[in-house]
Amino acid sequence: MLEAKGVSAAYGEAEVLQNVSIEVGDGEIVALLGPNGAGKTTLAKALMRLIPISAGTLRLGDTDLTHLPRHHVAGAGLALVPEGRRLFTMLTVEENLELGAYSPGPRRELKQTMATVYELFPRLKDRHQQLAGTLSGGEQQMVALGRGLMAKPRFLIMDEPSLGLSPALVDTMFELIQNIVSLGVGVLLVEQNVARTLDIAARGYVLEQGRIVQHGSREELLGSSRIREAYLAL
Repeated sequence: MLEAKGVSAAYGEAEVLQNVSIEVGDGEIVALLGPNGAGKTTLAKALMRLIPISAGTLRLGDTDLTHLPRHHVAGAGLALVPEGRRLFTMLTVEENLELGAYSPGPRRELKQTMATVYELFPRLKDRHQQLAGTLSGGEQQMVALGRGLMAKPRFLIMDEPSLGLSPALVDTMFELIQNIVSLGVGVLLVEQNVARTLDIAARGYVLEQGRIVQHGSREELLGSSRIREAYLAL
């Protein structure tokens, strides 16, 4: 299980997260919902140890991530697909994917994992020697997802994977996320597209102004008048 318990974090004097607790189980999709500026990306960065936390603990299974050096987090089984893709646009698709397997364990299994990624994303196999910067937005997002999988994570944090995609590509992206979970990977899905996210998530948390204000199963969140009025326009 991936777990944050009582986590607080700040940028300088500005506290962004306050006593946040969430958990994600193996092979489970958990939604992290909330308005812009709520602290969702900050929580993703805190889980990856990209920013320090001022209180609380972070765990992945038996591994305490709280004070783990950030360069060991991927080796512990956690990977991030960041908002905006963050690809190396002048490198090829395959070179971008290879960069995801920088830890010793994933590096040893690079060829096998690459074959799995190409099976999941056949379009990337067709374009493996193409520069990443020349791909469409949807294809670039596939590279970002594939790069995350190259680390052979137990858990994958996806930050706004549907951002900027056409409606048809959004549907494709959510199908791909379900395919990733079928590999046994747990997913923390940070998304503005609440309706589509709750179509595939088992559970979810709502983050507002740095605090968890609501959590529950898909059915409980969809049945909540607060969620329907604030996020689903119903």
